[in-house]
Amino acid sequence: MSEFPTVSSSDDVLKLAQQKTGLHDIDSDSWRPGLDLLLEEVNTSSAFTAHGRESIIGDAVDTLARRLRVHSYIQQHPEVLDLPVERPLITLGMPRTGTTVVSYLLDQDTSRRSLLHWECIYPVPPATADTLRTDPRCLALLDERQQILQFVKDANMPLPHWEDADGPTECMFIHTQDFKGLSWDSYLSTPHYARWVINEADMTSTYEYQKRYLQVLQSAAPGTWSLKMPSHSVHVEALLSVFPDARLIWAHRDPYKATGSLCNLWTLPKSMVMKPDAMDLAAIGRNAMSQMQSHVERPLRIRERIGDDRFFHMYYHELMADPMDVMRRIYAWAGDELDSDTESRMYKWLAEHPQNRFAPNSYSLDQYGLTVEQLQPVFAEYLAAFDIELEETS
Repeated sequence: MSEFPTVSSSDDVLKLAQQKTGLHDIDSDSWRPGLDLLLEEVNTSSAFTAHGRESIIGDAVDTLARRLRVHSYIQQHPEVLDLPVERPLITLGMPRTGTTVVSYLLDQDTSRRSLLHWECIYPVPPATADTLRTDPRCLALLDERQQILQFVKDANMPLPHWEDADGPTECMFIHTQDFKGLSWDSYLSTPHYARWVINEADMTSTYEYQKRYLQVLQSAAPGTWSLKMPSHSVHVEALLSVFPDARLIWAHRDPYKATGSLCNLWTLPKSMVMKPDAMDLAAIGRNAMSQMQSHVERPLRIRERIGDDRFFHMYYHELMADPMDVMRRIYAWAGDELDSDTESRMYKWLAEHPQNRFAPNSYSLDQYGLTVEQLQPVFAEYLAAFDIELEETS
Protein backbone atom coordinates (compact mmCIF):
# COMPACT_ATOMS: atom_id res chain seq x y z
CA MET A 1 0.00 0.00 0.00
CA SER A 2 1.29 3.43 -0.92
CA GLU A 3 2.45 5.68 1.90
CA PHE A 4 1.75 8.76 -0.24
CA PRO A 5 -1.30 7.87 -2.37
CA THR A 6 -2.73 11.39 -2.58
CA VAL A 7 0.42 13.52 -2.71
CA SER A 8 0.04 15.61 -5.84
CA SER A 9 0.95 19.18 -4.89
CA SER A 10 3.44 21.21 -2.92
CA ASP A 11 0.70 21.82 -0.33
CA ASP A 12 0.43 18.07 0.23
CA VAL A 13 4.17 17.77 0.85
CA LEU A 14 4.13 20.80 3.15
CA LYS A 15 1.37 19.27 5.27
CA LEU A 16 3.35 16.04 5.63
CA ALA A 17 6.51 17.98 6.55
CA GLN A 18 4.53 19.99 9.10
CA GLN A 19 3.15 16.78 10.62
CA LYS A 20 6.66 15.31 10.74
CA THR A 21 8.18 18.31 12.53
CA GLY A 22 5.27 19.80 14.45
CA LEU A 23 6.24 23.12 12.85
CA HIS A 24 3.96 25.24 10.64
CA ASP A 25 5.67 28.50 9.65
CA ILE A 26 7.88 28.55 6.56
CA ASP A 27 10.02 31.44 5.38
CA SER A 28 8.77 31.79 1.79
CA ASP A 29 7.11 30.03 -1.14
CA SER A 30 10.21 30.04 -3.37
CA TRP A 31 10.44 26.24 -3.10
CA ARG A 32 6.97 25.59 -4.55
CA PRO A 33 7.59 25.81 -8.34
CA GLY A 34 10.42 23.29 -8.31
CA LEU A 35 8.57 20.89 -6.03
CA ASP A 36 5.43 21.07 -8.18
CA LEU A 37 7.50 20.20 -11.27
CA LEU A 38 9.04 17.27 -9.42
CA LEU A 39 5.67 15.98 -8.29
CA GLU A 40 4.16 16.37 -11.75
CA GLU A 41 6.76 14.03 -13.19
CA VAL A 42 6.69 11.35 -10.50
CA ASN A 43 2.88 11.30 -10.54
CA THR A 44 2.37 11.21 -14.31
CA SER A 45 5.32 9.25 -15.67
CA SER A 46 5.12 5.48 -16.01
CA ALA A 47 8.93 5.26 -15.74
CA PHE A 48 8.99 4.99 -11.95
CA THR A 49 8.49 1.91 -9.84
CA ALA A 50 6.00 2.24 -6.99
CA HIS A 51 8.95 2.17 -4.57
CA GLY A 52 10.75 4.79 -6.65
CA ARG A 53 7.82 7.19 -6.47
CA GLU A 54 7.53 6.66 -2.72
CA SER A 55 11.26 7.23 -2.29
CA ILE A 56 11.30 10.54 -4.19
CA ILE A 57 8.23 11.89 -2.39
CA GLY A 58 9.64 10.74 0.95
CA ASP A 59 12.88 12.60 0.20
CA ALA A 60 10.85 15.70 -0.69
CA VAL A 61 9.02 15.55 2.65
CA ASP A 62 12.29 15.15 4.56
CA THR A 63 13.87 17.99 2.60
CA LEU A 64 11.03 20.42 3.30
CA ALA A 65 11.06 19.32 6.96
CA ARG A 66 14.68 20.50 7.16
CA ARG A 67 13.67 23.87 5.80
CA LEU A 68 10.92 24.16 8.41
CA ARG A 69 13.43 23.37 11.16
CA VAL A 70 15.98 25.89 9.86
CA HIS A 71 13.32 28.60 9.70
CA SER A 72 12.13 27.79 13.22
CA TYR A 73 15.68 28.06 14.52
CA ILE A 74 16.14 31.45 12.86
CA GLN A 75 12.88 32.67 14.38
CA GLN A 76 14.21 31.71 17.80
CA HIS A 77 17.70 33.10 17.11
CA PRO A 78 17.24 36.04 14.69
CA GLU A 79 20.67 37.39 15.64
CA VAL A 80 22.34 34.75 13.45
CA LEU A 81 21.26 36.74 10.39
CA ASP A 82 23.54 39.58 11.48
CA LEU A 83 26.63 37.40 10.97
CA PRO A 84 28.50 38.18 7.73
CA VAL A 85 29.52 35.44 5.30
CA GLU A 86 32.81 36.90 4.11
CA ARG A 87 35.12 35.92 1.23
CA PRO A 88 33.94 32.32 0.81
CA LEU A 89 36.19 30.18 -1.37
CA ILE A 90 33.86 28.45 -3.82
CA THR A 91 34.81 25.65 -6.21
CA LEU A 92 32.75 25.25 -9.38
CA GLY A 93 33.06 23.83 -12.90
CA MET A 94 31.76 20.81 -14.75
CA PRO A 95 30.79 17.78 -12.66
CA ARG A 96 33.47 15.06 -12.33
CA THR A 97 36.44 17.43 -12.39
CA GLY A 98 38.18 16.82 -9.04
CA THR A 99 36.12 19.25 -6.96
CA THR A 100 35.67 16.65 -4.21
CA VAL A 101 39.42 16.22 -3.74
CA VAL A 102 39.91 19.99 -3.51
CA SER A 103 37.10 20.30 -0.95
CA TYR A 104 38.59 17.56 1.27
CA LEU A 105 42.06 19.08 1.11
CA LEU A 106 40.72 22.53 2.03
CA ASP A 107 38.87 20.88 4.89
CA GLN A 108 42.20 19.97 6.48
CA ASP A 109 42.70 23.68 7.26
CA THR A 110 41.33 24.35 10.75
CA SER A 111 40.83 28.04 9.96
CA ARG A 112 38.33 27.15 7.27
CA ARG A 113 34.73 26.02 7.58
CA SER A 114 33.41 23.24 5.35
CA LEU A 115 29.77 22.37 4.81
CA LEU A 116 29.73 18.85 6.24
CA HIS A 117 27.61 16.02 4.88
CA TRP A 118 25.78 15.39 8.14
CA GLU A 119 24.92 19.10 8.55
CA CYS A 120 22.78 18.92 5.43
CA ILE A 121 20.71 16.18 7.08
CA TYR A 122 20.61 17.50 10.65
CA PRO A 123 21.24 21.26 10.39
CA VAL A 124 19.71 22.41 13.68
CA PRO A 125 20.61 22.95 16.35
CA PRO A 126 24.02 23.76 14.84
CA ALA A 127 27.06 21.97 16.22
CA THR A 128 29.78 23.92 17.99
CA ALA A 129 33.33 24.15 16.69
CA ASP A 130 34.34 21.52 19.28
CA THR A 131 31.59 19.08 18.32
CA LEU A 132 31.53 19.35 14.52
CA ARG A 133 32.75 15.78 14.21
CA THR A 134 31.71 14.39 17.60
CA ASP A 135 28.06 15.44 17.67
CA PRO A 136 25.90 12.32 18.26
CA ARG A 137 24.04 13.01 15.01
CA CYS A 138 27.33 12.99 13.13
CA LEU A 139 28.60 9.82 14.82
CA ALA A 140 25.37 7.92 14.14
CA LEU A 141 25.45 8.83 10.45
CA LEU A 142 29.18 8.10 10.31
CA ASP A 143 28.55 4.58 11.58
CA GLU A 144 25.74 4.07 9.09
CA ARG A 145 27.89 5.30 6.20
CA GLN A 146 30.86 3.19 7.28
CA GLN A 147 28.72 0.06 7.08
CA ILE A 148 27.71 0.96 3.53
CA LEU A 149 31.33 1.66 2.62
CA GLN A 150 32.49 -1.65 4.04
CA PHE A 151 29.85 -3.49 2.01
CA VAL A 152 31.02 -1.72 -1.16
CA LYS A 153 34.65 -2.59 -0.46
CA ASP A 154 33.89 -6.23 0.37
CA ALA A 155 31.87 -6.58 -2.83
CA ASN A 156 34.63 -4.82 -4.83
CA MET A 157 31.96 -2.57 -6.31
CA PRO A 158 32.80 0.54 -8.32
CA LEU A 159 31.80 3.74 -6.55
CA PRO A 160 31.80 6.88 -8.72
CA HIS A 161 31.37 9.24 -5.78
CA TRP A 162 31.64 8.95 -2.00
CA GLU A 163 31.32 11.38 0.88
CA ASP A 164 32.10 10.66 4.51
CA ALA A 165 29.39 11.72 6.97
CA ASP A 166 31.88 14.06 8.64
CA GLY A 167 33.43 15.28 5.38
CA PRO A 168 32.59 18.16 3.02
CA THR A 169 29.54 17.96 0.81
CA GLU A 170 28.08 20.07 -1.99
CA CYS A 171 26.01 23.22 -1.62
CA MET A 172 23.54 21.26 -3.76
CA PHE A 173 22.05 19.79 -0.62
CA ILE A 174 21.11 23.24 0.58
CA HIS A 175 19.76 24.13 -2.87
CA THR A 176 17.54 21.04 -2.83
CA GLN A 177 15.68 22.65 0.08
CA ASP A 178 14.60 25.39 -2.34
CA PHE A 179 13.83 22.60 -4.83
CA LYS A 180 16.20 24.16 -7.34
CA GLY A 181 19.00 21.62 -7.17
CA LEU A 182 20.15 19.47 -10.07
CA SER A 183 20.57 16.49 -7.77
CA TRP A 184 16.78 16.03 -8.06
CA ASP A 185 17.32 15.56 -11.81
CA SER A 186 19.50 12.51 -11.17
CA TYR A 187 16.35 10.61 -10.12
CA LEU A 188 14.09 11.77 -12.95
CA SER A 189 13.28 10.19 -16.31
CA THR A 190 13.07 13.38 -18.41
CA PRO A 191 15.19 16.57 -18.60
CA HIS A 192 12.23 18.91 -18.03
CA TYR A 193 13.10 19.73 -14.43
CA ALA A 194 16.81 20.24 -15.23
CA ARG A 195 15.97 22.59 -18.11
CA TRP A 196 13.77 24.63 -15.79
CA VAL A 197 16.49 24.89 -13.12
CA ILE A 198 19.14 25.89 -15.66
CA ASN A 199 17.13 28.21 -17.89
CA GLU A 200 14.08 29.53 -16.05
CA ALA A 201 14.30 29.26 -12.26
CA ASP A 202 15.05 32.37 -10.21
CA MET A 203 18.12 31.20 -8.32
CA THR A 204 18.46 34.37 -6.22
CA SER A 205 16.10 32.94 -3.60
CA THR A 206 18.18 29.76 -3.52
CA TYR A 207 21.41 31.60 -2.79
CA GLU A 208 19.67 33.81 -0.24
CA TYR A 209 18.43 30.67 1.50
CA GLN A 210 21.95 29.22 1.34
CA LYS A 211 23.33 32.33 3.03
CA ARG A 212 20.82 32.03 5.89
CA TYR A 213 21.67 28.34 6.22
CA LEU A 214 25.39 29.11 6.45
CA GLN A 215 24.72 31.87 8.97
CA VAL A 216 22.95 29.36 11.20
CA LEU A 217 25.80 26.85 11.00
CA GLN A 218 28.58 29.38 11.48
CA SER A 219 26.86 30.93 14.50
CA ALA A 220 28.18 28.05 16.62
CA ALA A 221 31.19 26.99 14.53
CA PRO A 222 32.71 29.98 12.72
CA GLY A 223 35.35 30.08 9.99
CA THR A 224 35.93 31.19 6.42
CA TRP A 225 33.73 28.99 4.24
CA SER A 226 35.21 26.59 1.70
CA LEU A 227 32.29 25.51 -0.48
CA LYS A 228 31.88 23.50 -3.63
CA MET A 229 29.27 22.58 -6.18
CA PRO A 230 29.98 22.10 -9.88
CA SER A 231 26.68 23.65 -10.93
CA HIS A 232 27.48 26.96 -9.26
CA SER A 233 29.02 27.53 -12.69
CA VAL A 234 25.53 27.59 -14.23
CA HIS A 235 24.38 30.34 -11.86
CA VAL A 236 27.44 32.51 -11.20
CA GLU A 237 25.41 35.72 -11.56
CA ALA A 238 22.99 34.72 -8.81
CA LEU A 239 25.85 33.44 -6.65
CA LEU A 240 27.74 36.72 -6.87
CA SER A 241 24.61 38.77 -6.20
CA VAL A 242 24.42 37.15 -2.74
CA PHE A 243 28.14 36.48 -2.15
CA PRO A 244 29.78 39.43 -3.97
CA ASP A 245 33.24 38.86 -2.46
CA ALA A 246 33.36 35.13 -3.26
CA ARG A 247 36.66 33.78 -4.56
CA LEU A 248 36.06 31.28 -7.36
CA ILE A 249 38.06 28.13 -8.12
CA TRP A 250 37.14 26.95 -11.63
CA ALA A 251 37.86 23.23 -12.01
CA HIS A 252 38.78 22.13 -15.55
CA ARG A 253 38.93 18.66 -17.09
CA ASP A 254 38.71 16.99 -20.47
CA PRO A 255 35.00 17.63 -21.15
CA TYR A 256 34.60 14.41 -23.13
CA LYS A 257 35.82 12.33 -20.20
CA ALA A 258 33.80 14.37 -17.71
CA THR A 259 30.61 13.95 -19.76
CA GLY A 260 30.99 10.17 -19.87
CA SER A 261 31.70 10.15 -16.15
CA LEU A 262 28.57 12.19 -15.42
CA CYS A 263 26.43 9.77 -17.42
CA ASN A 264 27.94 6.89 -15.48
CA LEU A 265 27.25 8.69 -12.17
CA TRP A 266 23.56 9.14 -13.01
CA THR A 267 22.85 5.50 -13.81
CA LEU A 268 22.85 4.35 -10.16
CA PRO A 269 20.27 6.80 -8.72
CA LYS A 270 18.02 6.41 -11.75
CA SER A 271 18.17 2.62 -11.53
CA MET A 272 17.07 2.85 -7.88
CA VAL A 273 13.73 4.51 -8.73
CA MET A 274 12.97 3.64 -12.35
CA LYS A 275 11.77 0.49 -14.08
CA PRO A 276 14.58 -1.30 -15.95
CA ASP A 277 12.88 -0.91 -19.32
CA ALA A 278 12.49 2.84 -18.70
CA MET A 279 16.24 3.42 -18.42
CA ASP A 280 17.06 5.23 -21.67
CA LEU A 281 20.85 5.56 -21.80
CA ALA A 282 20.75 7.70 -24.94
CA ALA A 283 18.40 10.13 -23.18
CA ILE A 284 20.85 10.27 -20.27
CA GLY A 285 23.56 11.14 -22.77
CA ARG A 286 21.55 13.94 -24.36
CA ASN A 287 20.72 15.42 -20.97
CA ALA A 288 24.37 15.27 -19.90
CA MET A 289 25.51 16.97 -23.12
CA SER A 290 23.01 19.79 -22.63
CA GLN A 291 23.90 20.32 -18.98
CA MET A 292 27.64 20.23 -19.64
CA GLN A 293 27.25 22.86 -22.34
CA SER A 294 25.68 25.21 -19.77
CA HIS A 295 28.44 24.37 -17.27
CA VAL A 296 31.12 25.66 -19.63
CA GLU A 297 29.35 28.42 -21.53
CA ARG A 298 27.82 30.28 -18.56
CA PRO A 299 31.13 30.87 -16.72
CA LEU A 300 32.84 31.80 -19.99
CA ARG A 301 30.32 34.64 -20.40
CA ILE A 302 30.69 35.71 -16.76
CA ARG A 303 34.47 35.65 -17.15
CA GLU A 304 34.16 38.14 -20.00
CA ARG A 305 32.19 40.48 -17.74
CA ILE A 306 34.00 40.25 -14.38
CA GLY A 307 37.51 39.40 -15.57
CA ASP A 308 39.75 36.38 -15.32
CA ASP A 309 41.40 37.44 -12.07
CA ARG A 310 38.27 36.45 -10.12
CA PHE A 311 39.01 32.81 -10.97
CA PHE A 312 41.73 30.36 -10.02
CA HIS A 313 41.96 27.80 -12.82
CA MET A 314 42.40 24.34 -11.34
CA TYR A 315 43.29 21.67 -13.91
CA TYR A 316 42.36 18.05 -13.22
CA HIS A 317 45.53 16.65 -14.76
CA GLU A 318 47.65 18.89 -12.53
CA LEU A 319 45.63 17.96 -9.44
CA MET A 320 46.10 14.26 -10.12
CA ALA A 321 49.84 14.69 -10.81
CA ASP A 322 50.76 16.96 -7.88
CA PRO A 323 47.84 17.94 -5.65
CA MET A 324 49.98 19.77 -3.11
CA ASP A 325 51.47 22.03 -5.76
CA VAL A 326 47.92 22.95 -6.81
CA MET A 327 46.93 23.64 -3.20
CA ARG A 328 49.94 25.90 -2.64
CA ARG A 329 49.02 27.90 -5.74
CA ILE A 330 45.38 28.18 -4.64
CA TYR A 331 46.48 29.60 -1.28
CA ALA A 332 48.88 32.05 -2.91
CA TRP A 333 46.18 33.24 -5.34
CA ALA A 334 43.61 33.59 -2.55
CA GLY A 335 46.04 35.48 -0.33
CA ASP A 336 45.71 32.91 2.47
CA GLU A 337 48.45 31.30 4.54
CA LEU A 338 49.13 27.59 4.06
CA ASP A 339 51.00 26.63 7.23
CA SER A 340 53.08 23.49 7.78
CA ASP A 341 50.50 21.84 10.05
CA THR A 342 47.79 22.18 7.40
CA GLU A 343 50.17 20.86 4.74
CA SER A 344 50.89 17.82 6.93
CA ARG A 345 47.18 17.10 7.34
CA MET A 346 46.69 17.43 3.58
CA TYR A 347 49.50 14.95 2.91
CA LYS A 348 47.99 12.56 5.46
CA TRP A 349 44.56 12.77 3.84
CA LEU A 350 46.04 12.06 0.41
CA ALA A 351 47.91 9.03 1.73
CA GLU A 352 44.73 7.63 3.30
CA HIS A 353 42.55 8.26 0.24
CA PRO A 354 44.29 6.93 -2.89
CA GLN A 355 42.46 7.43 -6.15
CA ASN A 356 42.17 3.67 -6.74
CA ARG A 357 40.75 2.69 -3.33
CA PHE A 358 37.48 1.54 -4.96
CA ALA A 359 36.98 -0.85 -7.86
CA PRO A 360 37.52 0.95 -11.18
CA ASN A 361 34.55 2.42 -13.00
CA SER A 362 34.11 1.28 -16.57
CA TYR A 363 32.12 3.47 -18.94
CA SER A 364 32.28 4.98 -22.41
CA LEU A 365 30.52 7.74 -24.32
CA ASP A 366 29.03 5.34 -26.83
CA GLN A 367 27.09 3.58 -24.05
CA TYR A 368 25.08 6.80 -23.87
CA GLY A 369 24.74 7.43 -27.60
CA LEU A 370 27.52 10.04 -27.67
CA THR A 371 30.75 10.45 -29.60
CA VAL A 372 33.68 12.84 -29.33
CA GLU A 373 32.85 14.11 -32.82
CA GLN A 374 29.30 14.93 -31.72
CA LEU A 375 30.56 16.81 -28.64
CA GLN A 376 33.37 18.73 -30.35
CA PRO A 377 31.25 21.76 -31.35
CA VAL A 378 29.73 21.87 -27.84
CA PHE A 379 33.14 22.23 -26.21
CA ALA A 380 35.13 23.98 -28.95
CA GLU A 381 35.17 27.42 -27.30
CA TYR A 382 35.94 25.97 -23.87
CA LEU A 383 38.87 23.90 -25.14
CA ALA A 384 40.20 26.86 -27.10
CA ALA A 385 40.14 29.05 -23.98
CA PHE A 386 42.07 26.75 -21.62
CA ASP A 387 45.09 24.45 -21.73
CA ILE A 388 43.21 21.25 -20.90
CA GLU A 389 44.93 17.91 -21.22
CA LEU A 390 42.69 15.47 -23.06
CA GLU A 391 42.35 11.97 -21.65
CA GLU A 392 41.78 8.78 -23.53
CA THR A 393 38.08 8.72 -24.39
CA SER A 394 36.15 6.00 -26.18
